[in-house]
Amino acid sequence: MDIREYDHGFPFIIVDNLYEQEELEEIWKEMQSLHDEGLFLDPVDSYSAWDENGFLKNNKCIHLDEYFAKKREKSTILTKNRKIFTENIIDTSKNWFFSNFIKTCDFDSTLLSYYENQNYYRAHTDSSMVTGLCWFYQEPKRFEGGQFLFPDYKIDIEVANNRMIFFPSFIKHQVIEVRLDPKYAGQNLGRWCMTQFLDSKSIADTSMAQKRKEIEEDAKSILFNR
Repeated sequence: MDIREYDHGFPFIIVDNLYEQEELEEIWKEMQSLHDEGLFLDPVDSYSAWDENGFLKNNKCIHLDEYFAKKREKSTILTKNRKIFTENIIDTSKNWFFSNFIKTCDFDSTLLSYYENQNYYRAHTDSSMVTGLCWFYQEPKRFEGGQFLFPDYKIDIEVANNRMIFFPSFIKHQVIEVRLDPKYAGQNLGRWCMTQFLDSKSIADTSMAQKRKEIEEDAKSILFNR
């Protein structure tokens, strides 16, 4: 596992080779099983963000916490992705934003997304404090495109297999359209992303929306006015 920290106007952490080979095999088995069972949802059925031009994304996804509900222990993915906490990846950060946030983090939810030909996610922010994205694809990679961008900062992060990135959720991010040869369609050979939305229970509560706004504004003020 290789952990690197960056600050290009805002902080982010990149972790390469997050999962061991055995862990990857187990994660792949569950991802493909869920997808092959037709459990992934279109944007209209998955609480997708939208604007005057329609839905911001075109992909398929499944909210794992909802699907497994009170049987989280039966999910390999929801068990294995505790690793970001047990390995103290964020705890050891030298950046003030992450090191202070992790002290109050007691809530996370997982969204599994799959992108094939012409799938994308336009620029957006997330309604959490920290977003963690872990990318997977079958090697050799068959698709093109699918780059991950922070458009306001003109930062392009290479999407590498078994790579995870953490960043403040209020920073806009997007996924460029994926291009996959039709001969590979329907074979799980596209771009996979496991998203972990990190928060605290009190802030995640809808009744605390104003408090969330105040915290985000304070963080933005410090980040953007240094």
